[in-house]
Amino acid sequence: MTRIKICGIKQADTLELLRDLGVDYVGFVFAPSKRQVDAASATALLASVTGHPPAVGVFVNPTMEELADVVAQVPLAVIQLHGQESPAFCQEARDRFGLQVWKALAVGGEEDATREIGRYTDAVDAFLFDTYDPSQAGGTGKRFSWDHIPRLQEKCGEKSCIIAGGINPENVAELVGRYKAEMIDVSSGVETDGVKDGEKIKTLVERVKAHEGSSGSYASRA
Repeated sequence: MTRIKICGIKQADTLELLRDLGVDYVGFVFAPSKRQVDAASATALLASVTGHPPAVGVFVNPTMEELADVVAQVPLAVIQLHGQESPAFCQEARDRFGLQVWKALAVGGEEDATREIGRYTDAVDAFLFDTYDPSQAGGTGKRFSWDHIPRLQEKCGEKSCIIAGGINPENVAELVGRYKAEMIDVSSGVETDGVKDGEKIKTLVERVKAHEGSSGSYASRA
């Protein structure tokens, strides 16, 4: 069963919809971005929607003190690190906050993502693969070559392998069917004019479920 994370949440009605659809994770961006929220706003949003999916905090090269400040306010289940954080930093965050840590790695740049996996294996709980872009750390809406996925999945071993970048309702069936994606992370692919689009979200979730032939809930399996 493919798990689904929808990232860049800023509105309560979107969070309510994701809860009702049984999406596995919701992401809040605390790094500079058009989808950025502050800790107080994220806390208020989560408090306003009972039974919301587990929350993932997305950070880019934070200090440990910045992480501590957000974690103290926001009920996060996962810290997602999307910058050049070292394995030692990831391990320290896991140990200090007692939360899962997911490390994003770029695909298509000068660094070989499969080589990077080995450096972080003992320090993180999951790997997220996004499209390399020299101008920003993620959220580009660009798709990397999915032919890389089998090799990435193999290198991840028992660690969760999350696919991001350019996923939308039109191509998600291919990702789930052909590449057996364990988990997907979607943001701009379910937006219209930079705002989360409820119909696009519903269509994406329905197509994942339809492909799997399952009508059950996407209960979190952290």
